Amino acid sequence: MRRQLISSGAKWEAKVGYSRAVRVGRHVIVSGTTAVDVRGRAVGGEDIRAQARRIFEIIADALADAGACLEDVVRTRVFVTDIADAEALGQVHGEVFGRIRPAATLVEVSRLIDPALLVEIEADAIAGSGGADAVILAGGKAKRMGRDKSRIRLGRRTLLGHARAAVADAGFKPRVIATDLQLNLGPLGGIATALRSTRHSRVLFLGCDMPFLSGNLIKEFLAAATYGIGPIFTRHKKGVGFPFVLHRSDLALVEKQIDRGALSLQRLAKRLKARAWQPPASRVPELFNINTPADLVEAKRRLKVAGC
Repeated sequence: MRRQLISSGAKWEAKVGYSRAVRVGRHVIVSGTTAVDVRGRAVGGEDIRAQARRIFEIIADALADAGACLEDVVRTRVFVTDIADAEALGQVHGEVFGRIRPAATLVEVSRLIDPALLVEIEADAIAGSGGADAVILAGGKAKRMGRDKSRIRLGRRTLLGHARAAVADAGFKPRVIATDLQLNLGPLGGIATALRSTRHSRVLFLGCDMPFLSGNLIKEFLAAATYGIGPIFTRHKKGVGFPFVLHRSDLALVEKQIDRGALSLQRLAKRLKARAWQPPASRVPELFNINTPADLVEAKRRLKVAGC
């Protein structure tokens, strides 16, 4: 099984012989982490809350470098030099993990390596276990269809209804972005809207025009996403597209692309240096999407052949 070492660049890692985090399979173990800046100097002063928040920032970065996120954390261990700070530490822990609820331990120790450090925290995670914010982009009208694609009926459901059903079958509660905060930006408008409003670190994006997408394909795609680092898009014949996964922190680059007028998914994937997932041949028909009236006719034919 592959062993991946994550470094923060601190001089002590090479000198002492440890990693900021280690990933083996889906398991990610983050070393004891203290409140320091990029030069290794203690930050936060005597404010235990400030130190804890800085620690969780470092842990979040290490998890991202390992292809995981805070939502994947299953255990934390907190070492504090004064147990009287337990309530303040609990408050910050709750700010970060209130919805995630990992197993947790807090103990008092006599001292840490630097007297200025008041707390040290470890974290264990299982990549992908924290799920994702599943977003269906359904904003705007389709010029070639002449109407809102999401409301077009195909069989017993609208196109949006088919997308909702697939997401639910994969075990997620779908969130629909029907109105973008900024209009006329194509899919990047919906992406930016979703990333600005999400509470999750990991966001799964789907379109509303793939009526044959199944929950199983979504599960296979997310499984592939967790076995690597960074954004991942699905490979299609003419490039990459839905479904894809971004991190909340990718918002900054998305906004830069919008400012530059570079609004295509292809350019976004290239700028993000995203991975491309090649679906199994048996799953490719599920990626059929409806962009034109002719596509809708073909979708109806396929639905009829399938007997649905």
